[in-house]
Amino acid sequence: MHPLFALGTAALDIKTRLSRNPLPTTDVPGRITLKAGGVSRNLAENLARLNVPIVFAGILGADPQAQVLIELTRAAGVVVHPIARSAPHPTDLLRLKLPDVLPTATLNVMLAPDNRQIAGAFSGDILDALQPQDIDQVHDLIEAAPAVLCDGGLPADVLIRLREMLSEDTFFYCNPGSVALTPRLEPLLDRLDLLTCNHLEAQALTQVKIDGPAKLVSAALLLIKQGVQRVVITFGGRGLAYADESRSLYQPARPANLVDATGAGDALAAALIEALLRDEPIDLCLKRGLAAAAITCESEDTVSPAMSLNAITEKLSTT
Repeated sequence: MHPLFALGTAALDIKTRLSRNPLPTTDVPGRITLKAGGVSRNLAENLARLNVPIVFAGILGADPQAQVLIELTRAAGVVVHPIARSAPHPTDLLRLKLPDVLPTATLNVMLAPDNRQIAGAFSGDILDALQPQDIDQVHDLIEAAPAVLCDGGLPADVLIRLREMLSEDTFFYCNPGSVALTPRLEPLLDRLDLLTCNHLEAQALTQVKIDGPAKLVSAALLLIKQGVQRVVITFGGRGLAYADESRSLYQPARPANLVDATGAGDALAAALIEALLRDEPIDLCLKRGLAAAAITCESEDTVSPAMSLNAITEKLSTT
């Protein structure tokens, strides 16, 4: 099988773990760690750890952070293809305003003493510098891939160009990445074979106020009506809703000893995609995805080093 292809965000995750609750105007004891992150990069690493051959392509800065991300991602078994930034067209006023030198994207997450995220900030101007013609550099990889994965961190015109490059039988997946980026996915919805998002992103896409499992399922069904083939909407530690043209359901989450939930949704998507591409029944696909999410929640890393097919099988065997 030709490798899958992931195009999108790679970022350095800066995680601040507070030892006590934050106080205004002063600092508190804590611990700061640096981890490899970014939605599409996380997907690619998780899939590589599940023995799926995959290539990741993305735009990175010319800085030490980029080298760290490349080395860590390659060490996990992913083929990494950095995309070179090109000069913007004279009429592209938005990109012309960007500085000539931009750093690699960074996510800063603050975790409370109970390990739940209380704040986060993303700095990713370099992603906005990517232009539609830039992904012509990886045209052959896109054309050969049985599945193409992306995220809303890519500019809207790049996502549209990516859609245009796909053959009819290519499996196409996207994740918004954040609530603010959900509008970028609207031109893709009727081409997506799979969309995963959290309940806040689903609210932005559907205008459904999600306050429980019933509304979660309703939002998933609305996205099916907009043309998506399969939809998964996560609801934090409570579970997920799934819908396709023939069925819908709510699946509770698996219990986990929470260490850090960052990247859990990416792990869920990767395990789900791995199982779907093997034509496993959807019930099992969802269970494998939830098991992968639980494994990630129990790790300090954005992608758990323990992620593997055996780890998922073992997690499924536990109550």
